[in-house]
Amino acid sequence: MSPVTTRLRSSSDLYSPLEEAIDEIRLIAIEASRPDGPVQCRLHRVSLKDTREEYSRFIKSAGEAGKSARQIVVHWAQSCGAEYKNQPNSVDQSTASKPSPTSCRFNWGDFAALSYVWGNELDRRNILVNGIVLSVTANLEVALRALAANNEFQGYYKIWIDAICINQIDEVERASQVSKMREIYNGSWTVISWLGKMDRRGDMGKAFRFLRNMASLTLEEQDLARVMTQRPGFIEDSSFFALHEMMTRPYWSRLWVIQEVIMGASSTVLRCGVDWLDWNTFCAGIAVLYNGNNWNLKDVMLFQESEKRGLHRDCAWHTLSLHLVHQDLRPLSRYEDQGGERLGFRRLLEIASSTACRDVCDKVFALIGMMEPGIANEVVRNYGLGSPRLFAAVTKAFILHYNSLEPLRQGNPWGEWEAPTWAADWTWQGRIRWSRPESDFAGPLCNSLDPNPKPDAIYNAHGGMPARYSIVGNDTILQCDGFVLDEVAGLGAPEKGYFAWAEGRLIQCLTWRSSYGDEEATASALYKALLGGRILKGRRAKDRHSSILSLPSTFAGAGPQFKRRGWNWLADQQGYYFKWEKWRYANDGLMLGTRTLGSYFTDVIPEGAEEVTYMEVYSTVCRMVMERRFMLTTKGHFGWAPDNAYDYREVNQARVGDLIAIIYGCSTPLVIRPCGGQFQIVGEAYVEGFMDGEAVGHLHSSDFQIKTFSFC
Repeated sequence: MSPVTTRLRSSSDLYSPLEEAIDEIRLIAIEASRPDGPVQCRLHRVSLKDTREEYSRFIKSAGEAGKSARQIVVHWAQSCGAEYKNQPNSVDQSTASKPSPTSCRFNWGDFAALSYVWGNELDRRNILVNGIVLSVTANLEVALRALAANNEFQGYYKIWIDAICINQIDEVERASQVSKMREIYNGSWTVISWLGKMDRRGDMGKAFRFLRNMASLTLEEQDLARVMTQRPGFIEDSSFFALHEMMTRPYWSRLWVIQEVIMGASSTVLRCGVDWLDWNTFCAGIAVLYNGNNWNLKDVMLFQESEKRGLHRDCAWHTLSLHLVHQDLRPLSRYEDQGGERLGFRRLLEIASSTACRDVCDKVFALIGMMEPGIANEVVRNYGLGSPRLFAAVTKAFILHYNSLEPLRQGNPWGEWEAPTWAADWTWQGRIRWSRPESDFAGPLCNSLDPNPKPDAIYNAHGGMPARYSIVGNDTILQCDGFVLDEVAGLGAPEKGYFAWAEGRLIQCLTWRSSYGDEEATASALYKALLGGRILKGRRAKDRHSSILSLPSTFAGAGPQFKRRGWNWLADQQGYYFKWEKWRYANDGLMLGTRTLGSYFTDVIPEGAEEVTYMEVYSTVCRMVMERRFMLTTKGHFGWAPDNAYDYREVNQARVGDLIAIIYGCSTPLVIRPCGGQFQIVGEAYVEGFMDGEAVGHLHSSDFQIKTFSFC
């Protein structure tokens, strides 16, 4: 007998108000449905404070004090003997199964949380919730139907899904529930990451098997070229293509996914149709691509497999999702499992700029669970603000929480939402995470599980001087102390997107004279500047890294020399060498006094050179040429000014006449621009010879004068 149904007329038909005093949320149970009938759900109000006595005692026990919610969930499951089932065909990886009635944490049962992409808002289907017709996106309906097929969420075990469990037309409730996202995902029994329905060719299943097999390899076995030769069939045909297809699914471009997956940590399960893969296996499999020469091999294999399928298209990997998983989600989920600090300001901005969301303000709120609780609470209070005021409020919250002006390094006047220049615009597309001194790169020298240094610990231009500041004018003006170090006098070529430089836009300074000394001293300063004074993991460059001056300017000149020496990793960099090659082509004509920049280089690698040194300088300089524009200063220094790679208008670039200032509480110099009686922040800078507090040591002289800057 079919249920009596009504169509949703108002939110009150389904949604009675939640009681915040008892920490209420809504959950759904998914009822068995006929293939030709609508998905049917029951909506329940439950209290997260309604815990069983046994679980309450466990939370309060000495061993769990100070643990994250995710750690407590995992420890509880282990303590009460909850089953941990190995994945089908998996390798020593496990994920929590459905809790038994005796291991449920609440008097009403327990719950999972769904992470998914809403999908096309215009492509909608009807489901039944408490007998009432509710319209949801097609992607969610498909997910619900798949979950219903296995009777996974019935009775005592339910699931939280934002589109159904939050009253979407109640702004007050939405704001309240957004603030609880961390609590919900971090405190769920498991997080189900719905990647979408299974494809007809079975590529998703093949990708899952590929990842399981790669995760089973020991570190010594992870040379995939050798594996493919010595173990035929271990890697199926078109496995690389299948993995590429999986990583280009819309799921990985959705910003809310970051918080949801990280909060699930090792308890996250990836689902595609009926196939599933536990999070640890997934991450371990992806990590193999970053080992040794596998990063180059993946490009070759994708091209070959695409050709076999007769696909005449761009066969390059879209690596943003791989980097997202390996560089962000994997280490951050480990922090949730094991404890650790929340994300810093720069990292949050980089993640926000690499993914999409429907609402501009969600660039902030989708990552609120990644922030320190004190900052998150302050940001939530600004939920109703427009974008410019919200961006200023977030920057202010970070400044006040850490009593540091490091966030100024992320400011610029180029955002679209007219926020103050000292307040980072979270939508600005010019941030390139691989330009950072603390960033990893793929290859034999990299172990991504090693912790990166903190960004504020790499340079010390302020000499350790503490921040002195005030925020006035309804949070629109930042006043802070510092001094002017120098002025921009010449500029190299700006970037034109990711792959090119505008070689015709050099700005020469024919009066420039080196302050570093003779030509030998200038060459020494130049190699340090090109590397930003640092190599992998922020370590200081050494004399041997002057080898950057003999790194050939083109791959045509470099490749044969690499091959002759047996430097296989460098010899396989043809697809990536364009960064150095095109930067050199565009900038070699910049005059450094009486000599061109290009005259300081040779294309001949000296005999006796060490491979590891050239790997270090190559990887480092390819990082430095992104998001930076080589600059000359009035006082005879050189370094890097901020660049704006995705806006070619000169008005939105660094300019001759911009000032270079050192601000107390900010570890790098800043390029700033007079604006009436105030200043704009143009971005962070590197000035060779002044990155470790050298200028602060001369404040007693007349060279520099301390002043209070007003940044608008």
